[in-house]
Amino acid sequence: MLHKLVHIKNVGKFYNYNSGSDNWNGILKKVSTIYAENGSGKTTFTQIIKAISDEDNQYILKRKSLGSNGPISVQILDDNKKPIKYSSNQWNRHINNIEVFDFLFVESNVYLITLGNYENPGTLFEVVIGDEAIQLFNQIKDLRTERKRQTQRRKNLRFKIKSCEASEKNKLEILVQKSLVRSSQINSEIVQLEKKLSIVAEDFGKLYLQKINEYLRFFSTNLQLTKLNKKGSKFVYFLKISNHDVRSESDSVSLRHTLSEGEKNALALSFFLARLALKPNIEDYLIVFDDPLSSLDYNRRNVTINLLANYARKANQFILLSHDLNFIKDFTLRVPDSLNLKIVFNGLTSLFIEQDVKTETLTGIFKDLLVLDSFIKHGETCAYDKRDVVRCIRPCIEGLFRIKYFTYIDDSKWLGDIIDFIRNAERNDIFYRQKENLDTLCDINDYSKIYHHSNPNYLEVPINTEELRTYCQRTLELLTKI
Repeated sequence: MLHKLVHIKNVGKFYNYNSGSDNWNGILKKVSTIYAENGSGKTTFTQIIKAISDEDNQYILKRKSLGSNGPISVQILDDNKKPIKYSSNQWNRHINNIEVFDFLFVESNVYLITLGNYENPGTLFEVVIGDEAIQLFNQIKDLRTERKRQTQRRKNLRFKIKSCEASEKNKLEILVQKSLVRSSQINSEIVQLEKKLSIVAEDFGKLYLQKINEYLRFFSTNLQLTKLNKKGSKFVYFLKISNHDVRSESDSVSLRHTLSEGEKNALALSFFLARLALKPNIEDYLIVFDDPLSSLDYNRRNVTINLLANYARKANQFILLSHDLNFIKDFTLRVPDSLNLKIVFNGLTSLFIEQDVKTETLTGIFKDLLVLDSFIKHGETCAYDKRDVVRCIRPCIEGLFRIKYFTYIDDSKWLGDIIDFIRNAERNDIFYRQKENLDTLCDINDYSKIYHHSNPNYLEVPINTEELRTYCQRTLELLTKI
């Protein structure tokens, strides 16, 4: 659906982003993940995607860049390479098959499930599935339009009657009566069609409730929907909270104050996933999730990832945004062919760069080993400063010794202590076998401690690139012998 992001200008922190200017060419894949720290542009990008499917431009207008005098401009190419452009405060065209889960969906759907009206359909009219419902809705909409035309027609005829000649007056009054008859017929037809649509909506409500509860049991054992009734242009739902029944429209118990943030998110996420489950053509949709794990406890993490991965495989296109890099890493393990992006601010504008999620989520000894290996392979052209590299030597050795001798070496012991254990080891001592590595250990220790923060002059000691590369190599060789 969306093939390439060309540019974003004067929206949020995207003051002047053009794809291809950094390490990403702007081309999206079937499944893409986007990591961003809070405040860098994640929500802004979500609202831009949402605005493509909505006639209301407020989503994007409200995010105009602060301090910017230039116009908002967005350009995206679809999979036919045709542009989807926002300029002069409007889109050149819209794409309808987009579903977005974000904080606004939570706020809009936890307290009220609305069907909307015929001028502004609510979020669920498109989910009242089946050709019959769509046909009924469109028929009612057309009849309401005709009824407005008839009202205007009578208004015009009555205006003419006031100034017309007597010979014309009777003809015009007959036309007024015919219009009144037609309006009465329209009213009757609308009533009948709305009854049929109400039955379809109520039948859908039962199915929707069932699907919501199927998902809700994954996220919260304290919540269950017990009833879902259509009331006018909205659904009133009955929610059991820890065995207490609450109506969504009740004034006596406020869901806004009763539900925890985690429960609100669990409820909204269940609503959203149930909507997706009831779509007969999910393979035609672009699905966007912005921080779906927000306020959910860690125990719900795996089930959320599995559900998202399932829809990522089904959908035409899928975009996951999150400020939790480990969440994205776990998701990409389920969907390994995904494109992984990161939003960063370069001082002038937010921009997208490709991201090595696996590398960036390494911690401890694994990250330090990567630094050493990168420097061995690339020297001064690697991504790390030489002082960062030399500081990784000791933690790698200490870390491996702590793992291998975890009952003998605690976190208070350092490389110098470990060398003393080996130097003083007797033949039956557990450290005795390491004596063959003692000379190498001492040499690496003597080299690395010069650049350790315990040396008051460590920042002034120069680092020779080739010497550092040699000691990195010796460290990795030593680790295979320990």
